[in-house]
Amino acid sequence: MMDQRQRDQTPGGQQRNRRRGASFTATDESHRVTSLELLFDLVFVFAVTSITTFMTHKLTTMGLLEGLVIAMLMWFGWTAYAWLGNQAHADRGALRVSMLFAMGAFFVVALAIPEAFDDRLGGLSGPLVFVSAYAVVRLAHLAVYSLAAGDDGELRRTVRQAFWSTLPALGLLGAGALCDEQWRLALWAVAVLTDYVGIFVSGSTGWRVPAPGHFAERHQLVVIIAIGESIVGAGLGLEEAPVAWSLLLGAVLGIIISITLWWTYFDVVAMVAERTLTGLRGDDRTRLARDTFTYLHMPVVVGIIYLALGTKVVLSQAAAATEGEHAEFSGAALFALYGGVALYLVAMSGIRWRDIGSPNLQRLVVAGVLVVTGAAAEVARLTGVVNLGLLAAVMVALVAYETVRHRATREAVREPGQPPAPASADPAQGLPA
Repeated sequence: MMDQRQRDQTPGGQQRNRRRGASFTATDESHRVTSLELLFDLVFVFAVTSITTFMTHKLTTMGLLEGLVIAMLMWFGWTAYAWLGNQAHADRGALRVSMLFAMGAFFVVALAIPEAFDDRLGGLSGPLVFVSAYAVVRLAHLAVYSLAAGDDGELRRTVRQAFWSTLPALGLLGAGALCDEQWRLALWAVAVLTDYVGIFVSGSTGWRVPAPGHFAERHQLVVIIAIGESIVGAGLGLEEAPVAWSLLLGAVLGIIISITLWWTYFDVVAMVAERTLTGLRGDDRTRLARDTFTYLHMPVVVGIIYLALGTKVVLSQAAAATEGEHAEFSGAALFALYGGVALYLVAMSGIRWRDIGSPNLQRLVVAGVLVVTGAAAEVARLTGVVNLGLLAAVMVALVAYETVRHRATREAVREPGQPPAPASADPAQGLPA
């Protein structure tokens, strides 16, 4: 006999959960992403751009760490509303108003990113504005989630537990906003750790994923948004430079790298992740949603943000050299360029491991190759489009290898209606995802 959580995630259970009044409309297995959620994502686009710009003006180890902390905060704020939109229709009733309110607060957070660590003279305190608006985003989410739970008492209790695990993180953010930069980074890093660990330790019991297709699609779209930022980074690196063959080559290489990122995720990974999530029920589905999407998609997005930063800086260096100016070498930019893609590939392997039970060895190997190549490029002080060429060559080789080596398996996975390979499959012949 199914337990209460399993009944909640079946069509019959969905009908029962619809009895929550006219304010919220429950989702079901057929629910997909709404246009209002896409509008909400535009604010996340702005936040990603702000993070990249922030790190561009602070190309140091400290700047990269600060950008990482901000990106992780933004991610948890965004994914919280992905869970909420999976519980009830985001574009109907009270949740529509709540989403619009959260979008405004999230936009304020994004506006304050440039001053989150370096407060400018005059005006309001940037760190306090950042933390205050972020607290509004997170607390409003929990309040609305509790209402959207309707007559699901277990979900309401789980949301209350999340509230008590979120408060310490927000308190640390507030304390950090009142300290100097180094202490602020330390306190905010602890706040992020508290938030991520707190939600994980509290377990998956009580949460719901009634619309797995919606949940997977929501995260697929945000990956597209992040990859789009890497393309924007390539363009912004050339915005004030005269057109030259070297810059055109660099821009094309940047696009090629973005295409390989898209390929390595959407060719197979996205399909397997969605099908695996859809095939589970109850707490098993919730745990996979938490692990694969909330946690493992975070380094995917962060890796792409770092790539966007590295691409922008490297092309700016090439533009300066074209104009006869001195191209200042930046080891931090090289770390972001190569390390960002390496992090992305490691996360892809982690997603496969969580979904089907075995890691993607060739992607882990390529990630290691990129780290070594980046270190060698720093020692050799390579600048300009050479680094983009090396990175593009490695990624194209990876895509070509997987396309040829795993052709039969890829075609089987991409066949409509086919389930993913079982975790017990031979890793040597397993999915390339």
